[in-house]
Amino acid sequence: MGHPQIAAFARLANGNVRPTRTIFGQNTKISRNIHGFGYDPVKDEIVVTQFHAQAVMTYRGGANGDEAPIRVIHGPDVKIPNVDKLVLDPVHRETYVPYIGGIMVFSSDADGNVPPIRVLKGPNTQIPAHASLPSSVAVDPIHDLLFVGGGGRFLIFNRTDSGDVKPKAILRGPRNAGLGAPYVYAEGGLLFASVKPRESEGGGDAEGIRNVGDILRNEGYNQYSEKTYMAVWSVNDTGDTPPRWMIGGPPNGIMRDPVGTVVVDGKRQDVFIPD
Repeated sequence: MGHPQIAAFARLANGNVRPTRTIFGQNTKISRNIHGFGYDPVKDEIVVTQFHAQAVMTYRGGANGDEAPIRVIHGPDVKIPNVDKLVLDPVHRETYVPYIGGIMVFSSDADGNVPPIRVLKGPNTQIPAHASLPSSVAVDPIHDLLFVGGGGRFLIFNRTDSGDVKPKAILRGPRNAGLGAPYVYAEGGLLFASVKPRESEGGGDAEGIRNVGDILRNEGYNQYSEKTYMAVWSVNDTGDTPPRWMIGGPPNGIMRDPVGTVVVDGKRQDVFIPD
């Protein structure tokens, strides 16, 4: 988003149409540093991070206009750094907040100065701690898996892992390519992520590549490349397993810079790709 608001559109909206409603205004406390937010279909709530206040804010699902959040996780015991994204697990009522070098997990019902219930962090986790933006994360509440990105691979943990633990497995993306934020369609057992192949020789190997939206040109990438595509794996894939299939890849060349997280509507078989 280019300005501080959350806009809602009709599901079948197409073309240059207006949103049906927006969450926007001083009382919302929303900042423009939102690169991923969550929707809880169980409680009909929208959850976003507040980058500058180092907080997590929850709104009514039907919020509209200059409406204040109904809950805010914020305070000295919270210890949330400057973060710009989160992921929800509505099944287990948990909110995952990735930051540089780790993952914080909060109860989705938390409010006020509440510490995380788990923190996944440490050298054994192999979660990158050198990038300028947090790692990306996806949770699978059905298979009890946690996927952590940040480079040309996904680290796979048990959903409830905490502390300085080793990943149970690693899924590597195509050689010399950067991976975008992961998304799990748990009901179908599928893992989605955008792939941006390197277009020239140049610094940094695939293990150190940052998220697709933050790729450096001097690492050999064209930020807006028609070679970018959406890859789909099984949540059980590990190692150097190639994607089961791809969406929008060459020769179609329909994507340029998919910087956000994919969302899948399994009931209608729709895949939403921010680009």
